[in-house]
Amino acid sequence: MTYEYFKRALYHNVLRQRVRADVCVRLFECHVMYTDEESVRMIKVVNLTTRGASDVVVLDDMLCLAWENGGLVSVKYWRVKRLYERYRRGGWIHVLPEIVEKMESGGNGEWRPKWRASYERCRRRQVLRPLNYYRNREELEDCIYWRFGDVALVLYDLVFETEEDCTTMKIYREMAEEWGVEDDILLNNALFNTRVRMPPRLFHGNDIRFQRSQNDGIFMPGDGEINVRIEEENEQEGMRGYRLTTTRWINGAIALFYPYVKEQLAWMMKGDYYVGFPSIHEAVVHPVRHKVLSEMKAAIQHTNIVFDEREMMTDRVYRYLSSRMELVEV
Repeated sequence: MTYEYFKRALYHNVLRQRVRADVCVRLFECHVMYTDEESVRMIKVVNLTTRGASDVVVLDDMLCLAWENGGLVSVKYWRVKRLYERYRRGGWIHVLPEIVEKMESGGNGEWRPKWRASYERCRRRQVLRPLNYYRNREELEDCIYWRFGDVALVLYDLVFETEEDCTTMKIYREMAEEWGVEDDILLNNALFNTRVRMPPRLFHGNDIRFQRSQNDGIFMPGDGEINVRIEEENEQEGMRGYRLTTTRWINGAIALFYPYVKEQLAWMMKGDYYVGFPSIHEAVVHPVRHKVLSEMKAAIQHTNIVFDEREMMTDRVYRYLSSRMELVEV
């Protein structure tokens, strides 16, 4: 992420997590002249603190929070370049929690990262995200994940969530060591959380409507009335395949790794099937009997070349062997 992009992402992430209406959030950019009364007041406080001068010249990109108590303005500020350095070393987990804590406490008290709380307090916010292992190998060195070929299912903390969006941060091993919980337990609990927050959904390959009800695409018993039908003898339907994702369509490829999903797909398709991943947000599934392996490989490789590499899951295609209940590369 470039510095300029980081500045914008930082500001919007902080705004999204503001829960107190009395907290003013401002991003001041270097050498920009601000004239509105609120900004001028905040800049004067920052400059008086940092340089002993009460002018309104901004010499560094600054993220500022302000509270007014009895007519006095209290300001908390961070140099954005330093936050960017922390982000590059360790991701959002080394940036956002401190700022959010200050917003919630009104700038008072000692900051204590939320991940230092007990595991029982943190566990419900933890989820798994699918990533390409090889493209993220360096930053995954100190992370917790399951690996399947070149796919990594990585442990994250859910920092912020709305119906349309969410912000997550990797959980590093140094954080998890304080909990004293084995990796498999952490990952299994996070997989359960992810399944609850984003149930799996299945759609026909030619269904490209993105505005759907939460009740569309149900194919797993227990999620509601199953409303996905597969026509076994329909050659065109089988060639187009089926799209597996979640109710959120965010990191939807994780759905394949939910408990019993692979087995349910095999039952619905009456046997083995191929699986490919056009992105981290979905998987495509084709019954083996339709013989589309070469076309799948070509289509996925083309997609990975054309689209953002950060969205890439894997170039590989897999086959689910129903007799062995196993997913293997082909």
